[in-house]
Amino acid sequence: MVVFKHTLFYGGVALLLMGEPSYGYTAEDQVAALIKFRDAMLQRGPHWGDALWSWTCPTDQANSDQECDPCGREAWGNWEHIGCRGAPLVNTPWEFQVPGDGMVTDVHITDYKIEGNVPTDELCAFSKLRQFDVDGGWLTGSIPSNFHKCFPDLLEIDLSFNNLTGTLPAEIALNQNLQEFKIEFNDVWGSLPPEFGNMKSLRWLRLHVNALNGTIPKEWAGTQELLQQITVDENDFEGNLYALKDHSLSNFSPQYNPKLCGMVPIGLRYAHGFNYHDTGLGLPCPDEIENGI
Repeated sequence: MVVFKHTLFYGGVALLLMGEPSYGYTAEDQVAALIKFRDAMLQRGPHWGDALWSWTCPTDQANSDQECDPCGREAWGNWEHIGCRGAPLVNTPWEFQVPGDGMVTDVHITDYKIEGNVPTDELCAFSKLRQFDVDGGWLTGSIPSNFHKCFPDLLEIDLSFNNLTGTLPAEIALNQNLQEFKIEFNDVWGSLPPEFGNMKSLRWLRLHVNALNGTIPKEWAGTQELLQQITVDENDFEGNLYALKDHSLSNFSPQYNPKLCGMVPIGLRYAHGFNYHDTGLGLPCPDEIENGI
């Protein structure tokens, strides 16, 4: 019978750490894929070297069960920025067995000014990935549309604080387990995909400080059960917020969207961060004035 020793929290995520004995190892194909990824990224520029300096063998034998064991026995691996966690525990989506079964489940490379495009193709060998976090870099290009093909079990995508452009792919909605999608502080433009309304597991949606435009799609009403946070400030959205009329958000920030208008649903008005500065919220929309509403 397994006895749990203690619970570790990182970034709001709970990890149940198992008491002794615990054994860590990295599956052979995962070691090969990690080395291939490392070598490809080192060709991109010096900041990848800063991020991946620890990716060498042999690994610390005090935390290894083979000569080269990037996963190790802990919540985070012997190689920085990766985790290899097991199955979810106690029927919750954010608690996992540690150590896992030798498969890479988390990539978390943040604030290293890493260069190039978002490396979904290069990481695609890690099909068990649940956390894809590369915020705070110098990544360029567009948001990939193949997350669902490479990483069907993703819970988090964090591409924030980069230099990404292009539009928001509707295919993101095909990651049906996704709980957090964060792209703030980029230069992503275009309209919001109606397909996001099908994301029944979504809890956090952070879109602020981009160049997004258009209206909040009526289909987004379908996210009301679990969605807790939407940040859309400093974009170019327009129209009303009535698609979110049944939501009860803990955090909502619409400011600096001058074309937003109409009455604010009560579940948004009292959310933390709500600020109608530089919007037309609270005033009738042009079509409402035209129709005498």
